[in-house]
Amino acid sequence: MELYERLIELRKRENLSQEKLAEILNISRQAVSKWESGASSPDINNIVQLGKIYNVSTDYILLGKSQEIDSSEHSDHVIEKQVRKSKFQVSGFIWLGLSVLTILVLYFITNLP
Repeated sequence: MELYERLIELRKRENLSQEKLAEILNISRQAVSKWESGASSPDINNIVQLGKIYNVSTDYILLGKSQEIDSSEHSDHVIEKQVRKSKFQVSGFIWLGLSVLTILVLYFITNLP
């Protein structure tokens, strides 16, 4: 789906006329018409405003990218986080063990007859 097609779809989904959208954005209706015909594209400020009006990301407006995280990327991220957490826990247990061992050695050295 092209940018102009997403702009039409989003405007219609919100039940806005080109006239009303133009009024909200403080631009001419002809500008909206040009965007939706593919003759021109909205500038970055209007893209940001459209995202707010339609409650979608600018990535969706510009590229058609879904706002959902790709499940494989999400899974990889979760696994990586769990691995880091496990390494941290193992490291913590090693330090705890060394600390207890050091205290025991010092205790026995100081209590020798």
